[in-house]
Amino acid sequence: MTNAGNTKALSLNVTSKRARARGEMVVAAPVSALPPAVERAGVRLPRMTLTGIWQERAELVAGTTWKTFGEDIVLTFEPVDAATTRVVATSTPHVPTTIFDYGQGKADVTEVLNAVAAEL
Repeated sequence: MTNAGNTKALSLNVTSKRARARGEMVVAAPVSALPPAVERAGVRLPRMTLTGIWQERAELVAGTTWKTFGEDIVLTFEPVDAATTRVVATSTPHVPTTIFDYGQGKADVTEVLNAVAAEL
């Protein structure tokens, strides 16, 4: 799926299985541009809290809803070349035995990736 709203986001792909979600996007931005973009995107994500940000990754916590007891979302930044970066987002539920999240993890990963892309 192509994110037409932001010319820097070249592609977006999100999948989910057993309450674990994984998303990936490729952006036309260097790795050094990602940490500040994630920090700005945190304002767009009222249900999530940014718990850590480093040059190569960022971590967020999503709160409880009727679909889930919450989840941890980790973003990793992988350079493709000097001007392009792959951002991989993974979502893991707080309760390890969770099997169903009714699509909440997939929705959260999509929301995080779209918020980051909008800040680039």
